[in-house]
Amino acid sequence: MITGEDSAVGADGRHRKCFRREFRKASVEGYSSMTDQLTGREDTQRILDYVESVAKESRKALTLEFNQKHKGIPFNATPKLLSDSLLAWFLRRDKNLKLKAEAADSSRLGEVRTSFIGESKKARFKLHADAVFTLTGATAESPSYLKELNVTVDKRAFTN
Repeated sequence: MITGEDSAVGADGRHRKCFRREFRKASVEGYSSMTDQLTGREDTQRILDYVESVAKESRKALTLEFNQKHKGIPFNATPKLLSDSLLAWFLRRDKNLKLKAEAADSSRLGEVRTSFIGESKKARFKLHADAVFTLTGATAESPSYLKELNVTVDKRAFTN
């Protein structure tokens, strides 16, 4: 029998050391448990991962929305509509992620790039939405159809 240590009897009937001491040692050496407070860097990374997953989700939802509700809209109306749709979608999805439209650029015919500044309770981030549209004509008033949409989080502009 083991003395002076925590012991337990295994299924085979032999005495074994418990893992209590190893667990205490591991938690002291920097391993965190579920209830430990996250460090600033860990918390920022957790928020960044969450914002990236929500951005991917928004790309899928907005692609469906544009293909169902906004077929054939004039191209010159797409930057405003894309910004408004993304803001409304984020508001519906998570009220803790607040977005504000920063800029919209449609200088190249068929391409739209919008930028947003967002913040959660503990972090600020920058979000970009890039869309490519197919136009039926060669003017800005031509009907357009969404071909591709990418929503990305700018990691460089992510602050805590």
